[in-house]
Amino acid sequence: MRFYARQPEIRGPSPVFPFTSAARPRALLLSVFLLAAGPTPAIQEWECIAAPGGEGWACQPATATGIRKAKEATAAVPERPAPAPGKAASPPPGRSSRASTHPPAIPATTPPPEERPAPGTVPQPPPRRGAPPPATNVGTESTPPSSTMPQAEESPPAKAGSSQPAPPSSADEGKAQANPEEAEASLTGWLPDLDENMQWEQCRLASVPPVVIRTQGDALEAEADAMELEQDTERVHLQGRVVLEGSGARIHANAITYESEQRHLLSDQPLLIESGDLRLLAGEGEFYPGEHRGRMDQVEYRLLEPRARGTASVVELQDRKHSRFEEPTFTTCPPGNNGFVLQAKEMEIDREEMVGHFKGAKLKFLGMPIFYAPKLSIPLTDERRSGLLVPSVGYSSSNGFDLAVPYYFNLAPNYDATVTARILSKRGLLLGGEFRYLQPRHRGSLFAEILPSDRLYDGNEPRGAFHAQNRSNLGRGLRASLDLNWVSDDQYLEDLGHSLAVTSTRHLRNRAALTWSRRDWDLLAEVRHYNTLDETIPADERPYSLLPRVAFDWNSHSRNTPLYYGFNGEFAHFYRKDSTTGQRVDLQPKISLPLHHGWYYVEPALSARYTTYSLQDQLPGYDSSPDRATYTASIDSGLFFDRTVNWFDQSLTHTLEPRAFYVYTPYENQDDIPLFDTSLLDFTFDNLFRGNRFNGPDRVGDANQLALALTSRVISDTHGRELLRASIGQIFYFEDLRVQLDPDTPPLDNGSSSVIAEVATELFENWLLRAGVQVDPHNEERKLRQGLAQATWHGDGGEIFHASWRLREDALEQTDLAAIWPVSEKLKLIGRWYYSVEESRTLEAVAGVEYGDCCWRLRTVVRRYLDGPGDAYNNSLLLELELNGLGALGNDIDKFLDRTIYGY
Repeated sequence: MRFYARQPEIRGPSPVFPFTSAARPRALLLSVFLLAAGPTPAIQEWECIAAPGGEGWACQPATATGIRKAKEATAAVPERPAPAPGKAASPPPGRSSRASTHPPAIPATTPPPEERPAPGTVPQPPPRRGAPPPATNVGTESTPPSSTMPQAEESPPAKAGSSQPAPPSSADEGKAQANPEEAEASLTGWLPDLDENMQWEQCRLASVPPVVIRTQGDALEAEADAMELEQDTERVHLQGRVVLEGSGARIHANAITYESEQRHLLSDQPLLIESGDLRLLAGEGEFYPGEHRGRMDQVEYRLLEPRARGTASVVELQDRKHSRFEEPTFTTCPPGNNGFVLQAKEMEIDREEMVGHFKGAKLKFLGMPIFYAPKLSIPLTDERRSGLLVPSVGYSSSNGFDLAVPYYFNLAPNYDATVTARILSKRGLLLGGEFRYLQPRHRGSLFAEILPSDRLYDGNEPRGAFHAQNRSNLGRGLRASLDLNWVSDDQYLEDLGHSLAVTSTRHLRNRAALTWSRRDWDLLAEVRHYNTLDETIPADERPYSLLPRVAFDWNSHSRNTPLYYGFNGEFAHFYRKDSTTGQRVDLQPKISLPLHHGWYYVEPALSARYTTYSLQDQLPGYDSSPDRATYTASIDSGLFFDRTVNWFDQSLTHTLEPRAFYVYTPYENQDDIPLFDTSLLDFTFDNLFRGNRFNGPDRVGDANQLALALTSRVISDTHGRELLRASIGQIFYFEDLRVQLDPDTPPLDNGSSSVIAEVATELFENWLLRAGVQVDPHNEERKLRQGLAQATWHGDGGEIFHASWRLREDALEQTDLAAIWPVSEKLKLIGRWYYSVEESRTLEAVAGVEYGDCCWRLRTVVRRYLDGPGDAYNNSLLLELELNGLGALGNDIDKFLDRTIYGY
């Protein structure tokens, strides 16, 4: 053990300092400060070596050579930094304020007080707990106590040469009693700040780096203002700004007694212990560095991972990884904020498993008990652990009170399971489970739930749902996927779904696929089947099942020329009840010659397409084996112009990009071909440059047309982000469009298409603006065919505002207004209004309030939404209490807002 002291005191008949067999250093250099009569202490260097027989240290005044060698031997030891300045560490709550039993140490760099020992005397060490009062030194004068001495209000000053200070007066005692905080502060004021580097101002739950201990192994290193070495008891008394480091811990105290034989540290004064990710500020305590165990009383603690704090009447350090707390409190709130506190009879911190175990746990929120558990375990990290998850609570008009209690099973690092019991007051008990797995070549999940008896469903029959998903990488480019979905009845998702998107699901898809990919080849084999949930959909409008479909795609290019060529093919068998079914073979070779340069590009292309069918249950008068052969020739071209501009004090690049796309496809009669999976593409800016206006092989549109478009961009030169993009385009037809989905539809002879225009910008700070229109110049009644306008604003204070409008001719016209607005630092308002202009009714309305701070957050949301394609509305109440570090009680409102409010 290495000591650094400004006032070492040597007691015993000879300057021999004992040490145990556990630690026998070879040499020691002590700087002894001898208090002289003057204001400046004298410095005496002592050189110590192991005494003969191994009984201790043999010391003598050091020579210049010895001092130099000793200093060179210890030069590699880094200098200990001084304790970080900051506010004084507050004493633990409940600790009694009392004056120290040790007088404050006298720094070597300050003049001694006026009342000091006479020359030639040795200052008495401070009394230790349980030790008898120090005896008066021989040869010094003192005033013996006498019961006959008159009691005065002020005690006389000590005589010159006395080794004992004058006893305190009654006025001093009253002053000490009137200011216990000052007495406590005198003991703890110099200790490091308990909250140093805790970063409580950050709202997110964070981890603080643990203390770094420089000493290795069981070595101990200490420094203090003064120390006393006792030869007979093998004790070292350290006093005054004591810092002891070693065995994975750092201890700060005013006074520490070290028993070298037992390797035992003892202090009856406030001390601060830093060990790994645990900090303890205790009223008194003891510690065994070698075993890393100890006991502390009246403790205020800090956990660094996760960032948490609390108090305890007793803390027992059992080893480096385990500690036990009696009557603890636990919270992740910053000091001064006890929004929620977890109280318990006992707490055990397992830093090996990173979990906290509580017995008799009681959770208080704003001082009110809201939860009790005889036993409770809380993970201290984000690692998965088996146990009860936070319940979900809600209410809806269709289900009543809704309580879901999930239990999580951490079965293995690569698979887990969750079992949930969901109580619906109007329907009954719904049991659900989910199993997830992750293998080197496979990943997926299984989900199932069952409602054995639904009191609101016809016949009180059991209801349920099932979902399975798998993704497999079989190696060498071979992959497999599986998606299975099943519900017991058509109303299941409508009754038990949680969102407008789920309740509006009209078809459930089941799919199994196998893909094989090489450098130039892609091969796909799949089976696809649909279950239609909405019985109001006519049979001829429901999707076909693919039983099966096999497709391949081959693309390559010439090594000597910029020529690209490819071949696509497909075989598919289509089935739908009470409809025309059959097989389809589609083949399409293609070739292109892209010529790209810095400021322009030209890309001619040529493709052919042959499609043949073998049909069953074909309509009367139509061919059961139709086929079609056609070709498409196209040329795509564009120019690039750019210039540097300075707008809004930013260096920007402004571009102008004209584009022309010509395509020719001869007309081919396709009236005998059924529509298996083909529809008309939406008219968008990107679809101006497609060779076929249909999205499936059942129709190949005739074309003799030219698309012209212009795009302009503004790009930041600083970070390369696109700040503005505006586009406009139109197609000009040189022949009428004769191929239509329905043979009864007349040809389109307008001579040109609608004009499509789009714009999006982030030029304005915190704003995202988008707009798009499709204007038909040939429709006198209603020129606007499609429209979109959207504005989203993100404020610096967490504000979100979103407004949008959508229009699709003969289909929908909707508006959407949403906002999350902080009213104060703790209060936020939440709202959304989703409205159908065409139907003149609200599709969804949301109103909510969020109140809280970095410690806790309470959110309440009231929701009214369409329960399905019909006219019925459903009303629900979502409630969530989020406690930082403990999770959220209630509904997961974050997920709800993420899918409900754009930009959240």
